[in-house]
Amino acid sequence: MILKKKIFLIIIFFLLSFSKSWSKENIAFLDVELIINKSEPALKIIKKIEKLRNKETKKLKEIENGLSKKNEEILKTKNLISEEELKNKVSDLRKEVNSFEELRRKIIKDLNIKKNNELSKFLKLIDPIIRKYMKENSIDIIIDKKNIFMARAENDITKDILQIINTEIK
Repeated sequence: MILKKKIFLIIIFFLLSFSKSWSKENIAFLDVELIINKSEPALKIIKKIEKLRNKETKKLKEIENGLSKKNEEILKTKNLISEEELKNKVSDLRKEVNSFEELRRKIIKDLNIKKNNELSKFLKLIDPIIRKYMKENSIDIIIDKKNIFMARAENDITKDILQIINTEIK
């Protein structure tokens, strides 16, 4: 009798510990970073931001060159002017350099905000496309690829979404 109880408990233990989980959800993953870096509409946005960045960089470079020239002038006239006048010129130059640094930080911040806003608009634009794809292919969950440790390659829908985005959005 004791032997039957032990065998029964061992069988129950094995049956409970080796149960297999069956899930009905269809899960896929998407490389959002690749979509942003390779899709034609996103590349247009990135080029537009890059042009703006180059334009602002050119302006900053001109201001920086002007400040360098002023510094050189001060160094050249250092021995020819009075100490009080030299202090005033150095003080003025420092103020200009500080305002230049503030302007540079502001421009960088504004460019980053503009880039984030444009990419956010792009993601909102592709959201209905992805939802439609989910519905057509009976996908319940889409996960960003960077958050996945391991998955089967057939669950990657990045190429399909990239093709759809390139054809539907101009």
